[in-house]
This record gives sequence, C-alpha cells and structure tokens, in this order.
Amino acid sequence: MAEPCFIQVILPLKLEWEPYYRVPEGMQVKFGDRVRVLFAGAFYVGCVSAAGIRPGLTPEKIQPVEGVEDKLPAISEQEILFWRTLSQYYLCTIGEVYKAAYPAMKNHGSRLKAADRAELPGPRTEEPDKNLLPQIREGLQSGKPVLLTGISARKKSDVFLELALDTLAEGKSVLVLVPEIALSEAFPCTLKYHSGLSAAKRKVVEQQVREGEPHLILGTRSALFLPFRNLGLVIVDEEQDPSYKQDSPAPRYHARESAIMLASVHKAGVLLSSSTPSLESIYNAQNVRFVQVNLKKDSSSRSQENWEIIDTGAEYRKKGMVGSLSLKLLAHIKETMDAGQQVLLVGPKRTFEEGRRLETEVQELYPQARIGLLDGTAEDQAQTIRSFMEGEFEIMIVNAFTGRGFESEKIGLVALVSADGILSRQDFRADERAFQLLGRFRHPGRRFVIQTREPGHPVFSALMEGGDFLSRMLEERRFCHYPPYTRLVKLLLKDSNEKRREFLSRELMAELKPIDVPMEAYKDEIRLLFPRDKALVERKQKMALTVSSFEKARKYTGHIIIDVDPA
Repeated sequence: MAEPCFIQVILPLKLEWEPYYRVPEGMQVKFGDRVRVLFAGAFYVGCVSAAGIRPGLTPEKIQPVEGVEDKLPAISEQEILFWRTLSQYYLCTIGEVYKAAYPAMKNHGSRLKAADRAELPGPRTEEPDKNLLPQIREGLQSGKPVLLTGISARKKSDVFLELALDTLAEGKSVLVLVPEIALSEAFPCTLKYHSGLSAAKRKVVEQQVREGEPHLILGTRSALFLPFRNLGLVIVDEEQDPSYKQDSPAPRYHARESAIMLASVHKAGVLLSSSTPSLESIYNAQNVRFVQVNLKKDSSSRSQENWEIIDTGAEYRKKGMVGSLSLKLLAHIKETMDAGQQVLLVGPKRTFEEGRRLETEVQELYPQARIGLLDGTAEDQAQTIRSFMEGEFEIMIVNAFTGRGFESEKIGLVALVSADGILSRQDFRADERAFQLLGRFRHPGRRFVIQTREPGHPVFSALMEGGDFLSRMLEERRFCHYPPYTRLVKLLLKDSNEKRREFLSRELMAELKPIDVPMEAYKDEIRLLFPRDKALVERKQKMALTVSSFEKARKYTGHIIIDVDPA
C-alpha cells in the first residue's frame, strides 16, 4: 500500500493556520491546484500551498480532499508569495488575502467590449521629453522605485506610454494603477480591470493575463491581484491619492505600498507619479529609498492673478451670496461662458443628493446652460467625461474626489463651491490631503476660485504664495513623531455596548503596554506609533498576537479590527 500524501491548503477564511488534508489514492494534486475540502462542516475551494509534506498531526485525524477543481485555474508561486507578503505586512491572514484575490464568481465566460480592450498606438518618432525619459529609465535600472513629480497630466501620459511600449517590446506586461477608472478614459491600454466590470468580464481579463501574453493593463487597486506571469513595470498614477487605501474588508492594504511589494516579487520596475506627492514618498526620496525625478515647472505659469479666494462669511454678511454661490463667482462663470469656455464646479461632498442640489441651483441661475453632473457608475461617469471633453456641456458639476484630473483645454474656470468640507481638524493628515487635492486642480491659464469661510487657512496661503509646504509639513511630522517617521497602526473596537467597549479598550491598552510604543486612545480606537527600526516587524507581530490572545481570552472575537497605515 502506497504511503499517503498530505497537503496544506489556503482557505478563503480568517484562519491563522493552513489546514492539512490527505490526498486520496489515485488523485493527483500539486502546488497551486484548487481543491474542494471540508472544513468545520462546510465545503470550501482552497488553494494548495504545500504538497508532499509530513503533517504535524496524527494522520488518522486528517480529512481527505473531496476533489480537485480542474476547471478553476491553478495559482502561481508568485501569487502566493505576494499574498504572504501582504498578510505579514498588514497583519491579516493569508486566507483573507486569497478571498480578496479570488472572490466567488460564476464560472462562465464573456466577451470584452471595445471600451475594455483597445489597440495601442505605434512607437513614437519623438520622445515626450529628451531629458526626462533617460532619467526615469536610469532610475528604474537602479532597482528602486522612481518618484516622478512636477509634470502635467498630459505630458505624464506620454511618459507612461513610452515606458510601457519599451516594456511590452521586451515581452513583459505593464500595470498602470489609477485612483478612479472613469478619469483615465484617454489613456490607451489593451485591458482594463476594475470593480465596475461584471464578474464574468473580470474573469476573462484574469485569464488573458494568466496566459502570459504581454498586456498594458489599466486598473484600480484590485488589479494588483491579477495573476501576472511576466510583469515588467508597475506605474502608480497620483500615488498620494487616499482612494488607494482599502478600508474594509481585510486585507486593508494601500495600493502604493502593495504595488512595490508586487513588483519586488516579479523583479519589475516601479514608477510612482504625482504633482503633489505624499509625505511618505517625499520621505523615502530624501532617504534614497526612492529615486526622485522632477520636471521643473516654469514659475511664470503659476501667475497669482489667476487665483482668487472668496470669503463666503464676509459675502453672506454683505448679502453677496445667491444660495451657495457668491456674486463674484457668478460673474466669473458668466465671463467664462461668454468667452466660449467651460466651467468646472467642485463641491466637497461625495453624496448624490449634494450634487443634485447644486445642479438644480445652477440650472435655475443659468437656464440656457448645458449642465452635466458626474455621478453614477464608472461607465456612466466615463461617458459624462467624454461628453464634457467633446464640448457637450458648458458647466460640469463634480465633487472634490471625482473632479480630479480634468485636462481639457476648453476649461476656463475651476471653482470650489465650498472648500471648507475638505478641511478637517480631526486628522493629522488633513492639511496634507487638502493641499494635495487642491493642487490637482491647478492648471496654467485657468482661473481658479476657492469659496471658503476660512480664507486665512495655511493650506490656502501655501497655494497662493508658493513655497515648499509639503516639506514644512514633513518637519512638523518629524517633530511630533508621526508618520512617515513612524508607522501607525489603528485598532478599531466595534461594539454596540459603549460601556463594554470603553472597558475593554482600557484593558487592551494595559495588555499592549509591554510592546513599549506610544499609544493614543480615542472614542472607539487605539492608535499605536511604531518606530521605524529593526524591531518594527517583531513589534507589529507581537501586537497582533496580543490582540488575538485578548480576543480569545475575553471571547471578544470579531470586534477588533487591525488597520496598518490607515488613511
């Protein structure tokens, strides 16, 4: 009788171990195969993470594999290595990462529309910038991530495409990550991947990537989990954007950091791009972890005469407001439309109702104007953007998040209807986020109007006066021992019983004291600031084990969420 064969299986569950299973005689199972197994009275499709091993359990107690899922694709060693890297860094289980990478979906195919797949333009006769591209290529050859700053969106797209064509010519794929797919319609690609696609369409894209043919893939953060086989370059556009952070469910990853991990697994290059980079990336560039390539801007393009801050508090007092719009802004809107140019009105709220309310208000003031509202699904937004770029609308209403990245030369005015909504005193990142968000609306030749009750806010002063505001904020972070000089981990306690939550929060903080890192307690969360030293990984793991033990001892499982590098 042949000696039994045992395997370990990754299940799509929050498990801190990978269960053993026995392979029935005659069944062929190898690393990466998808198998159907029984666990805790329910059937799951898992991924084989080890085969031909000796279990640490009594063989008679190990259940058999129910079957091999031949119709499901096998998982590569690189995919599992990427999952393990994410699992370790973000303090979640590999089963949670597996579930995110391979969510349950129907096993049927579909065809992709032309909007989801397109042909790339041929090689260009001239490079976008004779000095810029050689610097980027040299930086990529160093093996470090390259941080590209100080470049316009239009020129940036040319750079991305040139680098992508180089990589594709080598027979390798390119992944371009964007915060929101709707705002990147103009960028050419062979495949698109985002949550707006149906499960069937995503499955088709996954299969094409798995087959190994070189592709230029444009996607949101979920595209990191595609089954790459020959990845050569990862580009993260607008790397500072908070949309790259996954808040729920686990893994609560940041696409920028995860892209660097993915590229490391595949030995691929990484290009991060931003006109207003994150403090984390500036810090890494200063410490030579990143290679920074900066395209110097013409200082004359930031003429202060195109900027105006309107104090809405003062305007209300002198009856200079019509609803949410000041008379001064209304005059700018009329002047812009009379000149045959378009207007971009930006509200800070994401909600559908806020956008509709502003649309109604503007339509009453300008009954003859053609007005567009950017909302709905990703496909709806993409169509609205195309219509706006083609001149169908004179006024486009967006919010501060969906309105990013409009580069049409027809836009003569960008106005933030109420900039106060992006200013917050509750988060140490607030000024950084506001500065970055406002900076994305800057464009030479456009008039930029900001309506606010806080005209003297430091963020507005920095935008008007220039100077290195991000460096000043970085120095403040260093003084206060905040990220990026430390690593922040947030423990969120979810409990409908407020008194019990407060009690257990105090108890948990007492248990965490031996880790010896600064802690801050808030209403429903605990924040830990870990020094960036050699003990970082060990301390994070010790914290995770302490939380797990605390949950089990108090029978509080499922109430504590660990969020590494929260947005």
